Amino acid sequence: MYTKKQIEKYERTKYTRELERFLNRIVKYVSTKEFSEDEFSEYVDEIFKPFEEIKKVMLNSKYFKELEKFVEFGANLPYQELSTNEIQKVVQYKANQLQKVKRVKNFNKSKHKGKYHE
Repeated sequence: MYTKKQIEKYERTKYTRELERFLNRIVKYVSTKEFSEDEFSEYVDEIFKPFEEIKKVMLNSKYFKELEKFVEFGANLPYQELSTNEIQKVVQYKANQLQKVKRVKNFNKSKHKGKYHE
């Protein structure tokens, strides 16, 4: 049998992978092809379906919290009064902002800069 901690890790991993999968799919869709508002709505409904089956997990990382907000925003995007060009710009802008948040954790903390690199 699995321990409670292993089950929580599995659920968290599955949830975070699905969040990132949604981000990647929607960004690729809007950047690679021309689409109508109806096609976009159908596509978003299709890629959002796995979230209905997955248990929502509490996340601590700032990146994953922002990613959750993006997924909620992306799921509601077809119901807003935006043209396809506006949808494309908004999705790409928000995805770029998410990448900035993700990259922040790769930098050294200021307390470590003076010790080794002077």
